[in-house]
Amino acid sequence: MTERLASNEVASATATIGAFTASLARADLERLVDGKAGVVLTPVRSRAVLNLRAPPGSATVPDTVHENLGLRLPAAAFGTAANADGRVRALWIGPGDWLIVCTEAARAQIEPVLRALLAGAPGALTDVGHGYAVLNLAGPNAVDVLAQGCGLDLHPDVFGAGQCAMTGLAKLRVVIERRARNAGYDVYVARSFAASLWHFVTEASIEFGYRVNAHTLGER
Repeated sequence: MTERLASNEVASATATIGAFTASLARADLERLVDGKAGVVLTPVRSRAVLNLRAPPGSATVPDTVHENLGLRLPAAAFGTAANADGRVRALWIGPGDWLIVCTEAARAQIEPVLRALLAGAPGALTDVGHGYAVLNLAGPNAVDVLAQGCGLDLHPDVFGAGQCAMTGLAKLRVVIERRARNAGYDVYVARSFAASLWHFVTEASIEFGYRVNAHTLGER
């Protein structure tokens, strides 16, 4: 059963989703099964993404970042880390390669600091936020949806909160981050493939029922 949504809710969600789909029909926002949604989809806006690179195995950049920003860059696969207030996170995507993710407000504060620190260090910082779209999947069947297109074992007993991986999902190259307990999974995809991700996720969610979060789409 699909619940009826107000026209202003449809318009709000359509405007916010942006990168994922140019237009939404009323039925695209909620497809419930027995009145329930096993998956909640939240397109995340205002997520800043910086790519930080350093020579693999070198401690210079990680040590400098930790000393000045209180952010300890994860050194191993699947690792993530956050600063003291949790506003800035580092995702390990390869040896000497991290995504620094935060709100736009936090980016405005840390990016100049990082660039100054790297001026005398063997590393590089690139703003890649414009190239990514981020979709959060939460709810009891979120992992079941991802499993339909991903060969990585994302079961909570294996892929726990605070872990991430660059992997394949429905033939797309993505970064999947498992957020804190009950906060679901953030999926980072190249903006040019956002519509493809949206199509896969909504189709895979139909059997469980899904709802698009049209009320709290914002900085996360």
